[in-house]
Amino acid sequence: MNQCVELNNWSHGLYYYIAGACYVELYREAKSVDAGRAKRYADRATELLRKVPVHAGKKRFMARQLPFDAFVTRKINKWEERSKTRGIAFVDAVGVAPVEEIIYFWAGFKRMRKEHLVHSLERLAWSEQNGCHDNAVDELATLSLLRATVTRWLGDTATARQILETRVLNHEWSEFKGGNKDNWSLPVAHYEMSVIEWIDAGGERGNKQQLEICSRWVEKAAKWEAYDLDAR
Repeated sequence: MNQCVELNNWSHGLYYYIAGACYVELYREAKSVDAGRAKRYADRATELLRKVPVHAGKKRFMARQLPFDAFVTRKINKWEERSKTRGIAFVDAVGVAPVEEIIYFWAGFKRMRKEHLVHSLERLAWSEQNGCHDNAVDELATLSLLRATVTRWLGDTATARQILETRVLNHEWSEFKGGNKDNWSLPVAHYEMSVIEWIDAGGERGNKQQLEICSRWVEKAAKWEAYDLDAR
């Protein structure tokens, strides 16, 4: 991380965020097995993540804050608010596996072997079982979108489709608006459905009807109004 900050003048907040997110996962993995190690990871995660707002927003493009800077700043604000509202430590207020979001935005799943994808599912399962979603629609949808994507990369398009249809696409767009809500899962779910249709159709020379459905999903995603990191 320090090398990234030294080599690049842009998006320092993002580098701190990514490093902090990694320590969050280390903390979660150690929490039930080694209290001392868990505390060290928790302290480091908190230190790094709280540096994000300080370093985000310093660089501008056409007088606007960089999209990733805006994204990570909103995430930190969301967790700070949750920490205060619930009276819990900041690191315990972090939502659904933020490192998995980062993997998605950088197209990391396609570079992962099966055992890595399975580990991603395990991290998402930990988030679900330990209430990191806080029973919020946006967090649950993010969890489901990520789970569906990993499942698709594991080759199970039927299950991935079922997850998207019943846990993301069944929600209204209005449910993702306002405050510090994460709003990217619903429009991205439309894109993921197009990928599933493409795979199930057999690619560009495959089933014409399914390819037409694929095109309609893509068109819906392309025409969506602005949302978090829509340029990705």
